Amino acid sequence: MSDAVPVEVVAPAQSPMPELKLEFRGRPREYFRIWIVNLCLTLLTLGIFSAWAKVRKKRYLYANTVVDGTPLQYLGQPVPILKGRLIAAALAVVYFFASHLTPVLMPYLLAAALVLAPWVLSRSAAFNARYSGFRNMTFGFNGDYLAAARTLYWLGLIPALVIGGIFSFWGQPWLAAPLAALAGLLFPWWLQRLKRFILSNTHFGGEFGEYTATGGQLWAIYLVATLITLGLSLVTVLPVSLMLQNWKYGWIATMVPAYFSYVVAYAYVQANSANLLWNNSTLGPLRFESSLETIGLLKLYLSNAMAITASLGLLIPWAVMRTLQYRVDHLRVSAASLNAFCAEQADSVAAVGAEVGEFFDLDLSL
Repeated sequence: MSDAVPVEVVAPAQSPMPELKLEFRGRPREYFRIWIVNLCLTLLTLGIFSAWAKVRKKRYLYANTVVDGTPLQYLGQPVPILKGRLIAAALAVVYFFASHLTPVLMPYLLAAALVLAPWVLSRSAAFNARYSGFRNMTFGFNGDYLAAARTLYWLGLIPALVIGGIFSFWGQPWLAAPLAALAGLLFPWWLQRLKRFILSNTHFGGEFGEYTATGGQLWAIYLVATLITLGLSLVTVLPVSLMLQNWKYGWIATMVPAYFSYVVAYAYVQANSANLLWNNSTLGPLRFESSLETIGLLKLYLSNAMAITASLGLLIPWAVMRTLQYRVDHLRVSAASLNAFCAEQADSVAAVGAEVGEFFDLDLSL
């Protein structure tokens, strides 16, 4: 009786998930018409029209971003946004007068800001999610005040910096320098926690997002960017400053290589941090792959800057369109099926938090 010959069972290779076609169909000429009307009417109405301008701009950009043949939707309305902006402007006025006329009130205002900031973070993310849609379903955000506070005030860094400002720590280098250095070293980990908080609490059709990148990966990006800035400054800014040190306006000439060093480092951070974000993010069955390149972004930024300067700002819409086109061209979206997303009940979200965050330049976009 012969021995049985074992049969090797080969597992079938997993086929890659099908890629969803991602397109950006925005056109500079179309966007210019929206941009110039928004600009003129905002100036003529002393800023009142800015809420309508925001809605018109976002609706155009969303409608021209198409996933699997279906455009994204922006569902925000101008009146709630205007109310939010008026409240944000009132807060800015209070801060201005307190800082210039009654400095004694500043500690109380800063303490109030520390209490308010987590609410602004959570409500801004909730507003942006609630009024963004796809296939007639809207996104949602479940992050609450306490979770936002734990994210913002991780290790107490921001409160320590605020308290330092109140009690003039910055006049004491022995105390200010270590505090500022510690905040700078830990910033990438803080930013990673912030992105994870926003994405992990964002949901669409019953599916929640997930962000798996680490603070160490983000820290490495900022470290390389710092080395790029220092290295380019040594080989460009330093020689120029030494050659022109006896010229009265020599410092102006050093601004060109200094700006170039900054733009190179900025392009590196933007390309690699965006790749890290997208390549480590999921939303239910959706998977993302970003392939931005430092050189590509650098060429884009420099040509945009030269075009905008030469046109006295009139080519801003052209620069915006080609930047968005470049980013979309280097992003891939794949999913086994979009049928996993189910419609959810969506509640309205006030625009105050979003507008306060935008007014004070708090960028919560991913």
